[in-house]
Amino acid sequence: MEQNNRFENKSSEEQGLDNIQDKFKCRITVRKKVFHEDLYQQYPYGGAHACGRFEEGQVFITNNRWDPPDGFCHWAWADLRSIIQSIHSGHPTTMISCCTDGLRPVTFKFERIDS
Repeated sequence: MEQNNRFENKSSEEQGLDNIQDKFKCRITVRKKVFHEDLYQQYPYGGAHACGRFEEGQVFITNNRWDPPDGFCHWAWADLRSIIQSIHSGHPTTMISCCTDGLRPVTFKFERIDS
């Protein structure tokens, strides 16, 4: 019996990778940066200022669900990866979330872009 499908002669790993190719990109916009000075006075660590890695209004476009765009904070990427993966999988709703730095959180907007 001959197989006539696109998975012929491919390993199961290759077949799985074909199934999760990104159909969409994700636009990430920096919406807001906050510094909680009152909390910093009680629990100081790092600099006494808002996050210096991002600027409000800054935009990043992801090409895939695995690699952060150039200049994107790796800590924030780890915090937000599940949202980014959801967008790359086709989730149509614009989402808002922030990184988990309790003293200087950054809030982002996530939007799906057709590839």
